[in-house]
Amino acid sequence: MNNKLEIEIDGKKVKYDILLKVELKGEKGSYILYTNQEKNDLGDIIVYAGLLEENGEDVVIKTVKDEEKLALLDDLLAQIEKRTKKGDEKK
Repeated sequence: MNNKLEIEIDGKKVKYDILLKVELKGEKGSYILYTNQEKNDLGDIIVYAGLLEENGEDVVIKTVKDEEKLALLDDLLAQIEKRTKKGDEKK
C-alpha cells in the first residue's frame, strides 16, 4: 500500500500521509489514520481516521462513526507515540 493519499475536497486535491493501517478480524476493509501535518490551536498535529474500502481500482474512505473503533484507533496511535518517544530517549 502506498503511504500517500490524495483526497478531493470541494474541488481541491489535498495530500495526506498515511500513518497507520489497521485490519480487524471479521471486518471488510481497513481502518487508516492519516494527516496532512495540519496543527490545531494547541499545536498538536491533527490525525484523521477513516474506513478504507478497496474494490479493484475503486477506493472509498468512509467516516468512522463507531465510538468504540475510534477509541481503539486513538489508543493504538497513543501507544505508538509513547513507544516512539521512549525510543528517542534511548538515543
